[in-house]
Amino acid sequence: MKRKIVLWMLLVASLVCFAGYAAGEEILEKAPLRVLIISKFEIEKITGDFPGEAQLFYERYCAGHNEIAIPHMPPSGHFYFNQENGTGILMTGVGKMAATLSLMALLASGNYDYSDTYIVSVGCAGGSISKCALGDVIVVTAACDYDLGHHVDTHEREKSDSRIMWFPEDSHGEYEFKILNANLCNKVYEMIRDCPLRTTEQAKSFLAKHYPDYWEGEQLPSVRKGTAVTGDNYWKGLYGHETADFIAEYYGCPDPYTVTEMEEIAIANTADCFGLLDRMISLRVVVNTDLFMPGETPENTWGEVASFSEKVQTTNKETLDIFEPAMYNLFDTAAIVIDAILAGEFWLNG
Repeated sequence: MKRKIVLWMLLVASLVCFAGYAAGEEILEKAPLRVLIISKFEIEKITGDFPGEAQLFYERYCAGHNEIAIPHMPPSGHFYFNQENGTGILMTGVGKMAATLSLMALLASGNYDYSDTYIVSVGCAGGSISKCALGDVIVVTAACDYDLGHHVDTHEREKSDSRIMWFPEDSHGEYEFKILNANLCNKVYEMIRDCPLRTTEQAKSFLAKHYPDYWEGEQLPSVRKGTAVTGDNYWKGLYGHETADFIAEYYGCPDPYTVTEMEEIAIANTADCFGLLDRMISLRVVVNTDLFMPGETPENTWGEVASFSEKVQTTNKETLDIFEPAMYNLFDTAAIVIDAILAGEFWLNG
């Protein structure tokens, strides 16, 4: 009798262990994340109103899917996932800190399979006045940190005609710049270079009218390649322009400084920590310039208290009327690449 009881107990224990193992296997199974679209902000709602960086992508790839809670995600971070097509959209929040924390939380969550993931980082940017037209889409080939180093204020000097106000610090360990996969960048550029881009009459004539030293004739937007210089503060002015030029030159970037933004070096560094840098694609669309528009001052550019959605309307001199068309330019080009990945027509070495 005792022997039967012991055997019964062993059988029950075995069944419990097997059930637990099976349940554990089900819990540990990770959903493949084929494309991770990283935007930085949205304007009010995620769908159905004036588009920010995420809305058009959400409506195309994750429509109807609710936000997914990710452990340790900062308040600025929001994640949506469509398991049917393997597409995720992460809104990180603005700035290097928010971008790092949000992407780190997602990649460290353990909920998804990143073995074949392509990162597609998308967003708006300020463009180098000498290299960009409003509405341009830039394939970012390298990202540099604008803030690491030594920035010098020359106002107190009797002679303040220095070319730059930034001097490097070489002890940071190469996280101050990242060069993206050249083959991947070239492949993306060839895929989207002929994509038709939107513009407006106001934006089309603006550069030629106000910056004749830089441009001749009307400027139509196009797809270009360039370096992104990442700063946690918005900046404008010739000193900043010269400094950004010098930073890209100093780090030996394959293309000159072209756009300024607030997150890309953080996205690249975090991707590198998880072995995903070689599959990172970065696209930025130009919505304003790195120099002041004629007659503008820092006070009247940023001094008024207004919501961001008010600052990107057609009456605002910072973005003219280019912001909404630019969001469609960003989406149209990125969607070509994303659709190819999801269709199985895109290979890193293909």
